[in-house]
Amino acid sequence: MKRSSIIEERRRKVNPEVRRIVNLSFEIVDRIHTILNEKGMKQKDLAERLGKNESEISKWMRGTHNFTIDTLVSIEDALGEPIISVCQQTSTSVIA
Repeated sequence: MKRSSIIEERRRKVNPEVRRIVNLSFEIVDRIHTILNEKGMKQKDLAERLGKNESEISKWMRGTHNFTIDTLVSIEDALGEPIISVCQQTSTSVIA
């Protein structure tokens, strides 16, 4: 697909922090889609497990939803799979 030079110029001007937030949001949605596909589930099934309307889940899955920790935990519980992982840095320094 041919990319518009105007759009590409605008992308370059987007604040790097905003770009990271948007990218992470899409990664979360991609992970949820992957799990749903692996389990042979639809968004409707996830909605039922969460006690939500399918339309709300559809909005989440557009990639622009600001997921809270509570929501992510609920989704992980409903799917029985982790959505995100947190990297922990180990310190090799000794406290005296």
